[in-house]
Amino acid sequence: MKNALKEKLARGEKPLGTFVSTGSAAVVECLGCTGLDFVILDNEHSPIEAETTATLVRAAECRGLTPLARVREISRPAILKLLDVGVQGLIIPDVRGVEDARRIICYAKYAPLGQRGFCPSRKDAWGTADLGPVPQAMSYFNSQTLLIPQCETAEALAEIEAITALPGVDGIFIGPFDLSISLGIPGEFENPAFRAALERILAACRRAGKPCLIFAGDGTAAAHRFSQGFDAVAMGQDATLLISGVRQQIAACRG
Repeated sequence: MKNALKEKLARGEKPLGTFVSTGSAAVVECLGCTGLDFVILDNEHSPIEAETTATLVRAAECRGLTPLARVREISRPAILKLLDVGVQGLIIPDVRGVEDARRIICYAKYAPLGQRGFCPSRKDAWGTADLGPVPQAMSYFNSQTLLIPQCETAEALAEIEAITALPGVDGIFIGPFDLSISLGIPGEFENPAFRAALERILAACRRAGKPCLIFAGDGTAAAHRFSQGFDAVAMGQDATLLISGVRQQIAACRG
């Protein structure tokens, strides 16, 4: 039940993952055969909901992938259900500032950090896991569950230092497309204003001693992000990786 992704980040490794939007447990198992470190089960931009997420978590676990999930919205049910089915970290979209971050901590962390509701569920083998008394189990999940707000809005960027400093925030995930759109420079990733935003977010994470993760479209872009100092990268999504891989094989055949 240890969070392997958290341990790799603490060791200074450079974990690589991808988003999952197809909802296929078989695809998640296949991704686990590739050398990836983690998957982000996307409940925001795909039809995936909590019940399917539980199935995908099982598939990830059986192949040694750390299962994270991106929630559909900032709400107690959206956050609580994904934690109870066993995801080991949450990516939280559309954060608009420090007050949103405080609300996320309230929903996702047990007391004393937050007010997460306690109930035996899949995450603790329905209460049969040997985690000790309730206070000890609460402390365990607070330490092992990564809570990672996204910085993808100008409002979050404006308060990024305060957000990263909050106890209970375990890192930041940058959504480059939405951040550039929010800054009024859609897709202009080499624009000085966008590059300055990335540097500010990285600096805030370094100051707080917390990892900074980012999305990249492919392996080349992921390597570039690692060279810039990002701690982990989510590379594409399962559907685009499938399309890209088949196209490469077709080109090899017909070329």
